[in-house]
Amino acid sequence: MDKPTRTTRKRKVELSEDDSPKKKPKTTAKQGSTSKVNKVTKTNKEKIEVNKEFETENINEDEDQNDCIWDESEMLSHVEKIPYGLAKNFIGLLTEGCTLPFIARYRKVAVNNLMPDRLQDLFESYQNVVQLKKKVKTVLATLKKSNKLTPEVEKSILNAQNLSEIELVYAPLKSHSLSLAERARKLGLEPHSIRALNGEYVDMKMLCSSDDDLSSIDKVDAHITHIIADIIYKDTRVLETMRSLKEETRFIIQSSRTKSSTKESKEPENKKVDQKSNPETYKIYFDWKCPSHFVKPHQTLALNRGEDEKILSVKVIVPDWFYNKLEKFCLSLWKSGHWVRKGLGDAYNRLIKPWLSRQVRNDLTIAAQKEAIKTFTANLEKYLLTEPIKNRVIMGLDPGFKAGCKVGVISPTGDKLEICTLHPDLRCKNANDPAATQLKHLLRKHKVDLIGLGNGTACRETESWLKNHQISEDIPVIIVPEQGASIYSVSKEAQKEHPNMDPNLISALSIARRVLDPLGELIKVEPKHLGVGLYQHDIPPKMLDSALDCAVEKIVSLVGVDLNTASQAMLRVK
Repeated sequence: MDKPTRTTRKRKVELSEDDSPKKKPKTTAKQGSTSKVNKVTKTNKEKIEVNKEFETENINEDEDQNDCIWDESEMLSHVEKIPYGLAKNFIGLLTEGCTLPFIARYRKVAVNNLMPDRLQDLFESYQNVVQLKKKVKTVLATLKKSNKLTPEVEKSILNAQNLSEIELVYAPLKSHSLSLAERARKLGLEPHSIRALNGEYVDMKMLCSSDDDLSSIDKVDAHITHIIADIIYKDTRVLETMRSLKEETRFIIQSSRTKSSTKESKEPENKKVDQKSNPETYKIYFDWKCPSHFVKPHQTLALNRGEDEKILSVKVIVPDWFYNKLEKFCLSLWKSGHWVRKGLGDAYNRLIKPWLSRQVRNDLTIAAQKEAIKTFTANLEKYLLTEPIKNRVIMGLDPGFKAGCKVGVISPTGDKLEICTLHPDLRCKNANDPAATQLKHLLRKHKVDLIGLGNGTACRETESWLKNHQISEDIPVIIVPEQGASIYSVSKEAQKEHPNMDPNLISALSIARRVLDPLGELIKVEPKHLGVGLYQHDIPPKMLDSALDCAVEKIVSLVGVDLNTASQAMLRVK
């Protein structure tokens, strides 16, 4: 990559040299002071030379550092296919502390009027670029400490465009033990390997010795093959070709059932099976094939989950076309066809093919996670934008059969007024149900304006019970989604907000507050428990938390927040 700062610094040195004192000392000095003037002039010259050396050393150090720190704007522009100036403006705005909603509304000219969704994609890619930059620094520093950093390795790492490409080069070097190529180099075979790769004749018998590693022609041949394989797959031209060939190749994703899951299925039928790891859940993937570009996001996430649970075995089939094209390219770089084929074959089977499989799976997983986050964010925004009902005394009902109906009454500002548990006769056999009388008393006592009824277990039965006892005739009843209410009620956040309170009663208060202020209440729940996404439990928690924060930030910028009723969790959101 171009280093724009390098030329600037060279120019500064030239200016400093031109501006350095070149005038001779004045001859008006008294007699006897000539030697003193000469001494001063000599010391000045020495200082200037020292300063020049110091400046050139600093430039070399800066150039080395710049080689390790490539341009983030250029990388973002390449990854997202956007103009360099747009990428630079976007990163500059983020560096200044601008949020995405602020950029979308007040700095849209600087980012070519991009929509918020597109800005979110750029932000995620920028985070990946920053992560890649940190990884490059860490890998180079680690290899430098272990004395394994060669100019070729450094060049390959600096030209990597994702973490997987860095791993391809770094994986054989990060272990404390020497790699096959390093062992061969320790034997002094690298010069001979380079000569052989460039078409010169190398006599294997002459390289044999009493050393156990060089005791036969086959061993020498194997060592030279390992060195040539290392040279080929670390070459930046080969990496660039593999990158382009990967985009053109049509891989096949294949899955099958593992033997271990078959053994587990032979257990007695009366044994309780965990539904999450039930092999029958993945029945359609027991013998499944699909081109990688036709695999849908939910299929990728299902395959990943099945593989994690050791029910499915997933493989990536690389067509022979990839190897043939790569071999043809490598033959054009080096003269010896024999050694190119041997070295490439060894590198392909040991390193390149496994890397390809990981890269294809990783690309599919990233695409699936992005789609899942989009689905989650879109549904969540609609959920959070539910219109709040302000200035009302609200009663929340968390219905249930055995545990009864939990009741929570809140004030217009969200404060708790009363909580209790009722045990209504949901079969409506008793016309004078004591639970109905008690509920009517609470409604009159607190002058309740609205009832929020959770949509969980016994929701419809409780709704009919309210109608049969003429409770819902005078006071409107709203069905409220209660996803995550039970999870929140046992969380540390809930215990901090309602110390020493029964979790069942906390869920009733949460349902009431979801009517009063949906946004402020829902952000207390872990994103994966909100039930509005695709395979939420398989998405990294940080991605879900980030999506939740972005959604809240966007919605607050649109509709604002009421500080009088806002929860602590809401006020903590940055």
